[in-house]
Amino acid sequence: MSKSELITLLAQVPDNDAARLDRVAAALDNNNEPARPVSLRLYRMRDAVKETGLSRVTLWRAIKEGRIRSVEIRRGSHRIPEAELRRLVGAAE
Repeated sequence: MSKSELITLLAQVPDNDAARLDRVAAALDNNNEPARPVSLRLYRMRDAVKETGLSRVTLWRAIKEGRIRSVEIRRGSHRIPEAELRRLVGAAE
């Protein structure tokens, strides 16, 4: 559905006002980037070390300080989501 078709459809709904339609149009114009698929892959600590080139201590420190999210599988066993690794490596560049 194109932007103009969506706006026309929204205009037909009686409780929409001009200000609401303007906000919808502005939101649609700012959304130029296609949605990227979200990876659900979780990395073990040793694999995260290999992928990022960071030390194990650095990754543990980042988890402890809350700079990166991790999933605790069981007490003391963490997995790091791929999105977090990408964000961490991207911030370092």
